[in-house]
Amino acid sequence: MKDKIERIKFLLVEANKTLNEITNNNFEKNLLFVKNALKESQKHKLFLLENYSKAELMIFEPDLTNLAKQIKKSFDNIIENKKLELDKVKFQMKHKLNQKKLVNYIR
Repeated sequence: MKDKIERIKFLLVEANKTLNEITNNNFEKNLLFVKNALKESQKHKLFLLENYSKAELMIFEPDLTNLAKQIKKSFDNIIENKKLELDKVKFQMKHKLNQKKLVNYIR
C-alpha cells in the first residue's frame, strides 16, 4: 500500500512541477505528461480504494489533498494567464481594426 501511495505522491508532485514549467513552446508536451501522470495516479487510487478501507487510507489523505489542491491552483493559473493573453490580443486586434476604419474614413 505504501509504495502505491508514494507513487501517487510522486506523480502528483511531478504533474504540479510540470504545470508550473509550462510555456507556449512546451504547452502540449507538458500537458500530455500531466494528463498521463494524473491518469496513472487515478489508477493507483482506484486500486487502493478497492483493496483497503477508507480508515487505512485516511492516514495519507492530508498530503494527497494538498497536492491535488496545488495542481488545481496551477491549472487555474494557466487558464487565467491564457485568458489574459487572449484579452490582450483581442484588444490589439480591435485597436488595429479601429485604425483601419479611421484610415478609410480619412480617405
